[in-house]
Amino acid sequence: MKKKLTFFIFFLSFSVQNILASSSQVDVVEVASGIFVHQGKHFDVDENYQGDIGNIGFIIGKNSVAVIDTGGTLAIGESLKACIREKTSLPIKYVINTHVHLDHIYGNAAFQDKNTEFIGHRNLPEAMQLRKKFYEELNLKYLNIPFEKTIQIPPSILIKANDTMILDLGERKIKISAYSMAHTNSDITIEDLSTGTFWAGDLLFIERTPVVDGDINGFINILDKFISLNIKLVIPGHGTPTKNWKEAFKKHKNYFITLRNEIRQAIAEDIGLQKAIETVAQSEAKKWELFDVQNARNINQIYPKLEWE
Repeated sequence: MKKKLTFFIFFLSFSVQNILASSSQVDVVEVASGIFVHQGKHFDVDENYQGDIGNIGFIIGKNSVAVIDTGGTLAIGESLKACIREKTSLPIKYVINTHVHLDHIYGNAAFQDKNTEFIGHRNLPEAMQLRKKFYEELNLKYLNIPFEKTIQIPPSILIKANDTMILDLGERKIKISAYSMAHTNSDITIEDLSTGTFWAGDLLFIERTPVVDGDINGFINILDKFISLNIKLVIPGHGTPTKNWKEAFKKHKNYFITLRNEIRQAIAEDIGLQKAIETVAQSEAKKWELFDVQNARNINQIYPKLEWE
């Protein structure tokens, strides 16, 4: 009986270790020549979250590699780096963060190297610092990661809103664009000019309900601009990369317009915030995953701001 119990405990321990290890493993798909994406899972932060809910990936040029977002934990970043090394031995010259949210930045520490530059919006270092304690507490609560292993690596190369930057990876140029307040106050996009591939970050959600953590009016204005782009493929911050990107941006915009219009109507009719959370934009519910929780957060974020229009 003792032997059986010992074996069971060993087996259970081994299984748990394997589950935990597998949760930090990522795989990548080549969506365009030299462009590799790992698609995050559609989980909420407090449900099955393993730091792996956002899209991350990399671009390989002739001389170097650029990483686009790194995941929500050091383990995810290390796994992404291992994927890069399976594809190329070229130096990783740039790590680019599309915005401040934790599922996009906490793999940065895996890429620390004297020859690697970190790039982001001019607002990103301050935004990271402001959220540091909150993000450390989330990773401790849901992932049991101690504070000292939730490591922030802020960008050293900064792009201010409405500016662009061109980087050359070796016969492959990428264009980085920074924006005013929209999804957050630190949004950037990356366009691979050779393939017409556009990394939208969280300025586009596909399948998963879009989130506003900045300004809904600014977000809608940017979506309008994106619809007129001359590109071939879009990689969203969450969801499946698509060639039907115009339709994806339009669907995203339509949800936000519905959301904004119905919040304005609720305010005009003196419908309180709690009732608005229960009723606003419900016509969109079947179009999106995680709708109930994300739509409620959006209303909670937007309603007080629209009250002051």
